[in-house]
Amino acid sequence: MEQIKNNLNDKKSKNDNKDFDLLFLVDATGSMESYITSAKEETKKISKYFRKSYPDRNFKYGYIFYRDPIDSPSDIHEFIDLTDDVNSIPKQISKIEATGGGDLPEDWAGAYKLANEKISWREGEKVIIHLADAGAHGKLFTLNDKYPNEEGKLIQELEKCALKKIKIFGFIIEDDSKNSFNECANIYRNKGGSFEISDFCTPEMEMNALFIMNMSNKNNKMVDVMNIKNNNINNVNNMNNMMNNINNMSYKNNMNNMDNMSNMSTIYNMSNVSNMNNMDNMYNMSNINNMYNMININNMSNINNMNNMNNMNNMNNMNNMNNMNNKNNMNNMNNMNNMNNMNNMMIRTPTLIDFSSPNCTTKLNMDKEQMIKNMSFSWNTIKSVKMILDNNH
Repeated sequence: MEQIKNNLNDKKSKNDNKDFDLLFLVDATGSMESYITSAKEETKKISKYFRKSYPDRNFKYGYIFYRDPIDSPSDIHEFIDLTDDVNSIPKQISKIEATGGGDLPEDWAGAYKLANEKISWREGEKVIIHLADAGAHGKLFTLNDKYPNEEGKLIQELEKCALKKIKIFGFIIEDDSKNSFNECANIYRNKGGSFEISDFCTPEMEMNALFIMNMSNKNNKMVDVMNIKNNNINNVNNMNNMMNNINNMSYKNNMNNMDNMSNMSTIYNMSNVSNMNNMDNMYNMSNINNMYNMININNMSNINNMNNMNNMNNMNNMNNMNNMNNKNNMNNMNNMNNMNNMNNMMIRTPTLIDFSSPNCTTKLNMDKEQMIKNMSFSWNTIKSVKMILDNNH
């Protein structure tokens, strides 16, 4: 009974701790310059969001920018220890340059070693958000890697993180990092740790960026990415459903057109057969006795009548085809109208952004790709932290 009471007290003590430490592990080699820019531009907005959404929490933020001294000895790792002075972080990140990274894998082991030995973790929630476009050294993580001994080092550092009960979120920027994230997650989970993996940028995020750019251009105002509403994703899904429906309608109309063309071909072939039969009949008629000429003439009249009926049927079929074409044209016009309506939705959706925000920092002329990365950086961070904090309530 006493043991149960102690366990409950320990759990209560943990829940009462309001500290939340958030550490970003960012690959800082040559290909990652735009992601370092995202870290610099989004940290203050992320902090503002968390202060507003979770005012009872004590957030601190830190960064590890890692490279690959294993393959390029001149490469060095850099870090910013956990701090609640978010105004100082962008200045420090401005000094970070994306450089180095000789071969494909990077020094993940060195990055996690810094996380274990140089970061001033507190007793509350501890989270690592890891962004990578390249995998880790070690053959388990990167096939044919020329530094196999690094594999064991990374495993040891992951085990230390698990003992600290650090929750890790890995975000795949390029497929080259996917296997390393998967293997690290397996190792971490086997040690009782929490390691979640997802793509850094999704189609929904790209669509959100297009929404924002359209809204910015239309309103001639700057946009605060952090004020995106949750139902923005619903708008994207609805638009995707509309696109699928339009495509299905077009496909169905095309199939109907093909069927109609096949039916017309069949009618045409039947007419050809009838014509051939008629020619045979006419040839046979020339060989019949004169006493049957009157009958033959009557038969020819019947044939002519049948031909006239066939001609009338052909005309009706042609009219039907014209009607179908008109109907398809109307459908196409409707589809175009639907597309226009969708474009209008992209521009006029009223719940995307709070344009009155005085702290908008996204420039109107921002490159679209950079905007997508900035949004993804913020969105993934918020989603990860909310997953933890909302589950604790």
